[in-house]
Amino acid sequence: MVKDPVFLNSLKNIDSSWNDFLTEDMINLLLEIQKNIGETENEYTPPKNKVLRFLESSLSETKIIILGQDPYPQKGVATGRAFEVGTLQSWNDKFSNISLKNMVRAIYHAYNDKYLKYSEIKKEIGFNFQLNVPGRLFVDWEKQGVLLLNTSFTCEIGKSNSHEKYWREFTNQLLNYIATRNKKIIWFLWGNNAKSIVSDINIERKIESMHPMMCYQKADRPNDFLFGKINCFKETKNMINWLG
Repeated sequence: MVKDPVFLNSLKNIDSSWNDFLTEDMINLLLEIQKNIGETENEYTPPKNKVLRFLESSLSETKIIILGQDPYPQKGVATGRAFEVGTLQSWNDKFSNISLKNMVRAIYHAYNDKYLKYSEIKKEIGFNFQLNVPGRLFVDWEKQGVLLLNTSFTCEIGKSNSHEKYWREFTNQLLNYIATRNKKIIWFLWGNNAKSIVSDINIERKIESMHPMMCYQKADRPNDFLFGKINCFKETKNMINWLG
């Protein structure tokens, strides 16, 4: 029998800006989610202390929100931050997460106004391109006011998007709360999933593009994440040091 919302109890410090969100109804909803997911932590990812880690960040100081879909399903990879690869220690490590590679390419373009392949960029990291190491980059973004949210906060190990139905109501209420409480936030909406999940929410500031999973330099793709008309990192580098 589920007695406590372990996703909350495992956090070190919940920021006071979320107090009005964490109502009794919301606690009960989290208990129901936990009951559906199961209490055995080795059956889902990320670990319980990372599932709702965004609650440790200040909503009032948040400047940017990046919306992902759901955690990486491989055990030990998801960190509770969208797009972060927890097993990656160096940009020279081999990894297959295309979205993250294209994010690095877009950041490179934002600061150097050149398009390079990821294999070319990683040779410049630490020399002509001072990008922080993977294990620190996302942490630094978070400290600067970037929330990296997935719209589903857990999944069964090995099964992508397997818990979406459990988190749907929580996510809808969360995103509405954020949009109401901090209207200054710029939302990065990458791909159809991110756009559709906020379609009924009044968001005043947003940058939309195709998903970073697939980037092509073609004339009929003005909203391409990497090659499109707007580079979200370039547009906001006066607010956030994306190099970390």
